[in-house]
Amino acid sequence: MKITRLELKAFGPFTDRTLELGPGLHIVYGPNEAGKSSTLRALTVWLFGFPERTLDNFLHANDQLSVGGCLESEDGRKLAFYRRKKRKADILDPQGNPITAETLAAFLPIAEQAVFESLYGLTHEDLIKGGKDILAQKGEVGQALFSAGAGISSLRGVLAGLESEAEALFTARGTKREINGALAAYDETKRIVREASLSSRDWHELNNGLSEAQEALRAIEVQHGEKDRRRRQLERIRQLLPQLALRNVLRQQLAELGQVVELPDNFADQRQEIQRTLHTLAHKETVVAAKLTEMQGKMATVSARQPVLAAEEAIEELHQRLGEYKKGREDRPRLEGMRISNKGEAADFLRLVRQDISLEQVETLRAASGRRKIIGHLAAKHEGLQQGLGQTEKRRLEIGGELGKIVRELAGLPLAKNTAGLSQALRMARKAGEVDADLADKARNRDEKRRHCLQALERLPLWSGNLADFLALPLPLPETVRKYEALFNEQTARQRDVQQEQERLQKRLAEVQADIRQRETSGISPTEEELVLIRTQRDKGWELLRRQWLKGEDLAGEDVAFGQDLPLPEAYEKKVALADTVADRLRREADRIQIFAALRAEQQSLEESLAELENNAAKLRLTFTDMEREWRSLWQPCAIIPLSPAEMLAWLGEAATLRLSAEELQAREVELERKSSEREKISATLLRELAGLGERPSFQGKELEPLLLQVEDGLERLTAIEDKRQRLLDKKAALEGEHTQAENEKIRFTEELGLWRQEWQEVVGSLGGNRQIHPAEAGDVLENLHNCFARLKEANELRKRIEGIDRDAGRFEEAALALAREIAPSLIGQPAGQIVAQLKALLNQARNDRTLHARYAQETQESTEEKLRLTEETLLARHQMAELCRLAGRILPEELEAAEKRSAQHRSLTDRLAQTERILLEGAGGLSLAELESQAAKIDDPDALPDAIARLTQEIEQELAPEGKQLSVLIGEKKNQLRQMDGNARAAEAAEEGARLLATIRRLAERYVQLKVAGYVLNSEIERFRSENQTPVLAITSRYFSELTLGSFAGLRADEDDQGDPVLVGTRPNGTRVLVERMSSGTRDQLYLALRLASLEWRLEGHEPMPLILDDILVNADDARSKAALKILGQLAEKTQIILFTHHRRIVDEALQLAAGCTLLVHELGT
Repeated sequence: MKITRLELKAFGPFTDRTLELGPGLHIVYGPNEAGKSSTLRALTVWLFGFPERTLDNFLHANDQLSVGGCLESEDGRKLAFYRRKKRKADILDPQGNPITAETLAAFLPIAEQAVFESLYGLTHEDLIKGGKDILAQKGEVGQALFSAGAGISSLRGVLAGLESEAEALFTARGTKREINGALAAYDETKRIVREASLSSRDWHELNNGLSEAQEALRAIEVQHGEKDRRRRQLERIRQLLPQLALRNVLRQQLAELGQVVELPDNFADQRQEIQRTLHTLAHKETVVAAKLTEMQGKMATVSARQPVLAAEEAIEELHQRLGEYKKGREDRPRLEGMRISNKGEAADFLRLVRQDISLEQVETLRAASGRRKIIGHLAAKHEGLQQGLGQTEKRRLEIGGELGKIVRELAGLPLAKNTAGLSQALRMARKAGEVDADLADKARNRDEKRRHCLQALERLPLWSGNLADFLALPLPLPETVRKYEALFNEQTARQRDVQQEQERLQKRLAEVQADIRQRETSGISPTEEELVLIRTQRDKGWELLRRQWLKGEDLAGEDVAFGQDLPLPEAYEKKVALADTVADRLRREADRIQIFAALRAEQQSLEESLAELENNAAKLRLTFTDMEREWRSLWQPCAIIPLSPAEMLAWLGEAATLRLSAEELQAREVELERKSSEREKISATLLRELAGLGERPSFQGKELEPLLLQVEDGLERLTAIEDKRQRLLDKKAALEGEHTQAENEKIRFTEELGLWRQEWQEVVGSLGGNRQIHPAEAGDVLENLHNCFARLKEANELRKRIEGIDRDAGRFEEAALALAREIAPSLIGQPAGQIVAQLKALLNQARNDRTLHARYAQETQESTEEKLRLTEETLLARHQMAELCRLAGRILPEELEAAEKRSAQHRSLTDRLAQTERILLEGAGGLSLAELESQAAKIDDPDALPDAIARLTQEIEQELAPEGKQLSVLIGEKKNQLRQMDGNARAAEAAEEGARLLATIRRLAERYVQLKVAGYVLNSEIERFRSENQTPVLAITSRYFSELTLGSFAGLRADEDDQGDPVLVGTRPNGTRVLVERMSSGTRDQLYLALRLASLEWRLEGHEPMPLILDDILVNADDARSKAALKILGQLAEKTQIILFTHHRRIVDEALQLAAGCTLLVHELGT
């Protein structure tokens, strides 16, 4: 697929801008602020859609943004479409009809913008990041190829991120990782559930008893609420009866007042204000009428001068030109003198050039004067040709001498030898490292490790023997020991919990027993019968008071018998206080009795629980003894008498360390043997290569380092000779080319001097007449001729100015005379300047008269308007007074005050009625007034209300309240017992927490598996990609890398690092390897570019071509490497379309120099 056209209809700074694209290499160039970045964003938007927010709407609104273009598939099919900023149906054909995403997918199979940019996009930032990634990967072949092929940067960071995130979730020996922590917390919840479980039958029995007591309490509370509501209803009626009576009185007074027109509160204020307004308006009308008469009289005294005002513009124009007229009369003599002076100076300059011609003939020299730049150029060229010829001859002689010297040095060098084999053998030897020192270190480490193992075996307690027997011991696994440790800890914890519970129950039992003894020694409580007797006496006293106060009866000594020598009210008050005291005490003692029963029940429960705990403690001691026997039998095959599991776990750790040390000792012995064999092979290879070059070893022995030093010295000597030979050959070739170039330059300079002489004579021949002009004096001749023409030009311009002054003065005088003839004939005969000044004075006087007349007319108009306004306000005030009379019942204005008083009386009665009803509603408890009256009407005898209220109070306080308190005490006891024995809630909470932890473990485990699988899959895909693509991609990359580095590197190949992993290395023309760590950052950037381009070219073998979008990738490259990169892009563009965006003009110029070898089109923005 390729892009044949990109239309920037309305996007960013562009309107109706089209880029015609097609096959080949396209360079989109734009300086800063020209829209290069906007064009790149437009291309992306066109293919993949607008983002939710865009910065390219500063010129066109969002609904106007539009980008279009045309795609062409490999089989020739085309699709033209536009992209609009819309949430739906944003792809349109040229006619504005929607296009489905499936239609676009047939041409653009990559639907994701990020995927397309990774595979077929490359920016300057991507290039730098790619070079840094290659350095971070240390040239690892698989990662480098995969990163370049997929366009993924920071691949090493992705792999490290997967591994670190997985380790943050779980490690085998970790304790602070998320999964490890969740597993530990889950084990703790299981322990809590196991410890908190209890007998469900006892709990249910106690819980059912609690439910029954709560149900009975709710029934008592319902009865209590009903009686309390009835008591409050009666109290409310008793309190509101006076207000109900007052309401009826107010309603009667309102009825007697009859029909009243209710006026607004501010009615009287409005009436008084309107009356004041009418009086004020009458006074103002009198004042305005007097002013209007005065202004009309003044207007009659002022007259306007119409002829002068009609010529106002003409007089003003002449007055403005008066200054110019006077200045022209003053400047004319001075200008005439300047004209004559310039003409004389022009004649002087002409004589310096040619004395044989006059000023009238000077125009014959103007053509030569116009060639000033050509003459100056020829003079400078003559000097350059003379200098160049001399310098060329000198350089040619110097180069010849240097060539002879180099030929003599080459003849003196020895014959060349092939050192490639020896260099390769030396690299392999150095790659092996410090073999001699390594062997010595390994031998010392082996001996040290053997000594360390024997010492550790002697220090290990509980067992004795040699290393071989120790390695054969059938030791238990640490997991088994941890299992026994957990069992012992669990049994110990259970015994400790039982003991603590026993201590807690014994302490509580002692407290309960002490409380029981204390309550058994307290005083005697009153009885219900005593309370009934006292209340009967109190009620009898109330009855006597009612008969005496309310009915006025004669008690006939009953009060004396009741009061026992005390007045009746005082005796009644004492009876009421005594009844309240006995009732309160009875309630307190009832609580004491109930608490005493609860304490007895709790004592029995505590004694039973203590017995059960003692039984559990005995079972735990038996279980612990069995576990100790199993623990000792576990270690019997090893002939070890074990300590505690925690101590044996530490012992196993020391044993495991010793076992690892012994295995490491065996591995070191094997490694020492392998390293010795490797040193022998390396020595044999080096000796064979030395013999091939005619060198003999200067030592005897197995050490490798002396042999390496001899090889390096010999190789350095031979390499130095070859390097010098190559340098001399390169310098000889360069000097031969320079010598040939110098000879050619000498011939060229000689020929150019001959052509210069012919051209000089043609250009300057007419200036000198019969004499020759030397290039050195040509400048002076041209300067004098230029000054001559300049003076003549100034004299001509001064002549024209003088003629213009005369012409303007005549016109001014004619206009002044004509205007005076029309307006003021008496001024005819005076100078034109005086005529214009006197006409200006007449105009100013006429203007003043016109202004005064206009002011009088304006004041007359304002007075007339004010009179009309006052008339309208008077009518409005009278209308407002009539409206007040209508509101008051269509009465006369003088009757309004009486109507205001009746309205105020009616309003007062209405407000008092409303206040009374508000008081009634506030005390009605949510009832309406009708409901309140209905309830009050049902009361036959208001005097009986206090008795009814007292009976309800007695039922509530003496019957329902004590029974409710007894049930509350019972409920409290049962809840206390449930709290003491209930572990279900704790177990349920722990079970719920365990379920949550299981869900968390499941989620974290799934994420851990995903991370591990992702890392494995990614590594597998990297390795698969490397194995499938390494050979062809590296071959293309090597060619590109050599061209991009201008031959500094001969190519690129895969090698192995010290660990045997495949890595990328660059190769110099002399065969030297260069690791990526030793390359410069710019070279690594070029390596990444070569990898990306090679991957793209290899992908073209099996996939449809797609456009390659590049953005300023050559910004840091020098001119030579930029040209090399452009040449590669031009070659690749023959296979797939390439679009390169750049801010730099030099990239365009370099590309145009290479255009002959490829299809190139440059698009310049901002033009």
